[in-house]
Amino acid sequence: MTIQGRDRILIVDDDPGIRRALQRILQRAYGLEKAAGHDEALEKVRTGHFHAALVDVQLNDGDGYSLCRKIRRLSPDTDVILMTGSISTPDEKLYRSLEEDAFYFLFKPFDRRVLRALLERCLRLQKERTAKETLARELSEDLEQARHFQESLLPAGAVRQSGWHLLGRIEQCDALGGDLYYCQALPDDTLVFAVTDIVGHGVSAAMYAGMLRSSLDAAKRRDPEPEKLVLELLHGIDFFEDSKYATLFYGQLHPDGRVRYFNAGHPPALWVRQNGVTETLDSTGLLLSSAFRQQQREVEEIELAAGERILVCTDGVLEALDGAHREFGLDGLRTQLGLCSGLSPEEAMKRLSGSVLEHCSGRPIEDDFTFLLIDRR
Repeated sequence: MTIQGRDRILIVDDDPGIRRALQRILQRAYGLEKAAGHDEALEKVRTGHFHAALVDVQLNDGDGYSLCRKIRRLSPDTDVILMTGSISTPDEKLYRSLEEDAFYFLFKPFDRRVLRALLERCLRLQKERTAKETLARELSEDLEQARHFQESLLPAGAVRQSGWHLLGRIEQCDALGGDLYYCQALPDDTLVFAVTDIVGHGVSAAMYAGMLRSSLDAAKRRDPEPEKLVLELLHGIDFFEDSKYATLFYGQLHPDGRVRYFNAGHPPALWVRQNGVTETLDSTGLLLSSAFRQQQREVEEIELAAGERILVCTDGVLEALDGAHREFGLDGLRTQLGLCSGLSPEEAMKRLSGSVLEHCSGRPIEDDFTFLLIDRR
């Protein structure tokens, strides 16, 4: 709080003449309070806020170094400038000042212009620091809200219908990411699913992922059949800049076990057959980009028997690195998926995600990664 809009300065010196001199120099620009010693200064700091304190090193009831430390502990936003009339061991005094987290150190007598300029600089830096901290806090709050919004775009849990069980999971390297997965049961007893990955990560990727999700929703409402949907989707990605692109695996699940899908530049999905053999569902066309909208994406069809499953993931899984910079890779994923035989979707998902994180040897992941597990019951 300021007095009449002015910054508050605390003057701490046991010499009345010094206190009066400092008051004459500073009273026009600042709101001032004075203290004759250590204890009086601490009481004033406890009961009011000061932007800065001018503290003499030698006080009758204590020393200014310890007072500086206590002021900074009680009021971290208060900067302390230490003063001394002794010119002996200047390096030691400067070192002690830095050690006690003082803003600056002055030798008496000092020019009034130097004192005013020093205080102005101190308070200007303080205001800049406060503004940056406020901005960082606001950005953090905005990111948290955006993260919650992005989470709201994901299914709340597993989706089950017509003998199908779909379960997804995302691990993000930042608060926001470019990975999304989607699955929904439709009134005609079919289900649709999609896994998409925008190039890059962070705020920009999350923004494009949200817009792509909106375009996907609009295309699905017109017609969820893969042939029709991909054409609608390609017409709706005008918002993609030339440098932006996405991969997408989209499919429609039918009650009789048929899966009709297209893979637009996405990593291969893994299909675990009843005999334990794993097949790959490779790309059926180019990735999604405004530059490649005229290129055809083929639709494929397979049929799953009871007990079979499909795993779709993003490239963050395959490119996850261990301490020796070795990728997790498709073979690593195939091995882990094989070890999930007989596990429930929930147990399998936990094992798969854990195996990628374990591969990273505790290092932070460098890219978002997403799993979508599709089980035929």
